[in-house]
Amino acid sequence: MSRFKLPPNPDTSPDSSDPSGPCPRCGQVSNFRVIGSIPVTFEEGTYTLLPDGSSERIFYEQVSALLCMGCGQATVVVEEQYMDDRPRREGIKSGGTVNYRGMHWWPLATGAGLDPAIPAPIRECFQEGLRCQAAQAPRGAAVMFRRSLEAIIRDRGSSAAVKALDDVNLAASLRVMADEKDLDPTLAEWAKEIRLAGNVGGHFDPMNDVRPEEAEDLGKVLRSVLIYLYEMPARLKRSRKP
Repeated sequence: MSRFKLPPNPDTSPDSSDPSGPCPRCGQVSNFRVIGSIPVTFEEGTYTLLPDGSSERIFYEQVSALLCMGCGQATVVVEEQYMDDRPRREGIKSGGTVNYRGMHWWPLATGAGLDPAIPAPIRECFQEGLRCQAAQAPRGAAVMFRRSLEAIIRDRGSSAAVKALDDVNLAASLRVMADEKDLDPTLAEWAKEIRLAGNVGGHFDPMNDVRPEEAEDLGKVLRSVLIYLYEMPARLKRSRKP
């Protein structure tokens, strides 16, 4: 078990160091309880001596089961060992507090909490991006998030916005949507990062790549766009019904 707890971050997927975040099963931000952990990757020929005189193999990766306090279902997390904020894979074996942080989650994040008001083609693109992100494939996530944004423009943008997408680029189309008040200007500016990262993810450039944390931020921006354009109007409409 981890002997170290990170400050809670409700935006990141849960692990044993920070058992809080979005549940991949119910889609809600929740707290989790670690119900068990087992080692899965061991160091070759190394052991540690236990107080009772026995020994056990030294491991640096484990699998933990985390129980969602909301839906009551468990998520399985493959975790790697850290020394403070540095991963063990960098060759660090001492000099910090041991903690374990998630690398892979099951079930994969699928956007379980997405409102049905989001059109299926857009929802499927976004969910595929989330699956890439959960599988530690940030380039694929960036490409799918860009694809989602293009689908949103074709669905909610005016004819001028769609024409700008076809004739110029995605950034020009976002400017049109912001000028026409179809999209909040701040969201439109943030969404340009999805375009840039999508380009990087889709084209080889050894000097410029998509980092996992960048893909995660892109997913948050796109989620905000979906809430603004689809979910908030749908919720307001439903709340007004008798």
